[in-house]
Amino acid sequence: MNTTALSQVAENVIPLTIERRKPQQRRQRFRIIEFRNPSGVTAFRVSGCDRAGKQIRENFKDEAAARCRQIALETDYLKTECETAIRATKLSDDQLRLAELAINRLGEDWGRIVDAVDLWTRSGGKNLPAESPRIDDAVDQYQVWLDKSSFRDATKRHWRIRLNLFKNSVQNIRVSEVTPEFIEKFLAERKVSAAGKDTDRRAVSRFFSWCIERPRRWATSNPCREVKVDLGEKSAPAILSLADCKAILGLAQSHKGGILAPFTAVSLFGGLRPFEAARLTWEQVNLKDGEIRLDSTQTKTKTGRTVKICPTLKAWLKAYKDKPFYPANWRKDFDAIKAAAGFGTPSNEKTALKSWPSDVLRHTAISHYFRATGSYGFAAEQFGNSEAIIKAHYQSRVSSDEAKAFYRLMPAKGGAK
Repeated sequence: MNTTALSQVAENVIPLTIERRKPQQRRQRFRIIEFRNPSGVTAFRVSGCDRAGKQIRENFKDEAAARCRQIALETDYLKTECETAIRATKLSDDQLRLAELAINRLGEDWGRIVDAVDLWTRSGGKNLPAESPRIDDAVDQYQVWLDKSSFRDATKRHWRIRLNLFKNSVQNIRVSEVTPEFIEKFLAERKVSAAGKDTDRRAVSRFFSWCIERPRRWATSNPCREVKVDLGEKSAPAILSLADCKAILGLAQSHKGGILAPFTAVSLFGGLRPFEAARLTWEQVNLKDGEIRLDSTQTKTKTGRTVKICPTLKAWLKAYKDKPFYPANWRKDFDAIKAAAGFGTPSNEKTALKSWPSDVLRHTAISHYFRATGSYGFAAEQFGNSEAIIKAHYQSRVSSDEAKAFYRLMPAKGGAK
C-alpha cells in the first residue's frame, strides 16, 4: 500500500482534530505571607523554592520590599536554564523539589537518605526543630524576652551589648545553620583580648541555649559548646596598694559630702561585689551584732550569705549611715574619684597613670582578710568563694604589717571633709 492510500485510511479511521486551548495562568513559585512576629511588628515573608530545590524564606519589614524580592526571584527562576532530564515519576513537583533539597543537603552521603528518614521515623519526629528564623530576627526576639526576664539589670545590659555586636558582625543566616566554625570566625575577627573573646562566646552561647529551649526549638545543638578560647596562664587578681586604698577612701569622703563613702567601705573592707553593694539597703546592716545579711537575689551564687563587719568597716558605716549605698549617678561620681586618684576611666583612659582592674576593691579586701585570719574556711564563707579559690589567688598577697595598716584606715573625725 502506498503513502497516499495510507493517508486516506488514516483520515477515515482516525479523525484528525486540533483543539486550541486557552493559555493557563502560570503558578507563582514564590509567595508573600503576612505575619506578626512575637514583638508585635507586622512583617512579610517571601517563601518558595528555586530551580536547585533550595528553600527560600526571607523576612521583610514592609510589603514593597517583599514584592521587589518576589519579582527578582521569579525573574531569576524564569531565566535560569533548566538542564534536568525528563524522567517518568509519580512524585509531584513539590515532592521532587524537596527530594532534591534533601539530597543536596546530605552531600556525599546522599545515598543514606533512606537511613536518615528511618532514623527520623523511629524518633517520632521529636528531634525535628521548628522553622528557624534568621539571626537578626532571633536576636530581636531574644532581646524582648531578656527585657522581661528576672536577670540582674547589669547582666541584661551585658548580654544585650554582646548580642547586638554579634548580630551586626555576622552574616544573617538561619539559627539552625550556624556551626562551630561560624562562631570561631566571628571570634577570630574580634580585636579584643582572649578574655574578651571568651566573654563574647559565653554571651552568644546563652543566646543559642535560649534558641534550643522550648517552645522555640530553632536548633538541636549549641555551636558555641565546641568552641574553646585559649586564655593562657591566668594571673592573680590585681589588688590596690596601701597608698591607693588611702587615696580612694580620702576622695570618697571629700566627694559630694561623702556620698560614696558607704559603697567604697563595704566594697573595700566587706569585699562585696559591685552588684551586691548596689542592691544593699541599710535594713540589711546590723551594726549591733556586726553583720550584713545578703539575700539570695543579691549574690552571685544565689544562696545568700552573712558578711561579718570588722571594726574598721563598722566605723565607716557609723560615720556615713545617712548616705545610701548606691546613690543616683553612682558611676559618674565613682569615675571622678578614680580619675582623681590617677586611675583610668572612660574619659581619661589614654592619659591615666594606671588602669582600674575589675573588682579590685573586693580582691584587696579578700587578700587582707585572709592575711589577718589565716583561714581558708573563714575567707570562703565571708566572701562567697570556695576554699580552692582563696588558696589559689589570695594567700600571701600582702604582709602582716600591710594588713595591720590596712585595717587602721579609719574615717576622718567628723565624717565628711
